[in-house]
Amino acid sequence: MNKQISYRIFFYVLGLLILALGLTLNTKAGLGVSPIISVSYSVAQIFGLNFGNTTMFLYCVFVLAQLVLHGIQ
Repeated sequence: MNKQISYRIFFYVLGLLILALGLTLNTKAGLGVSPIISVSYSVAQIFGLNFGNTTMFLYCVFVLAQLVLHGIQ
């Protein structure tokens, strides 16, 4: 794998982690749930899962779905 692609994947995953952390802190602070994380919040509440992990998992699923829809080149 190319070194540049490795860096891109690393920073993409790092960005997903930072995004999940920010959304979790927003919810835990009582500032409400935005529409973008309502699905992960609902799944976490229904199944009793960790909200941060659920958000990260669903974002990874969304990314994989986007890769499939666009076709990996």
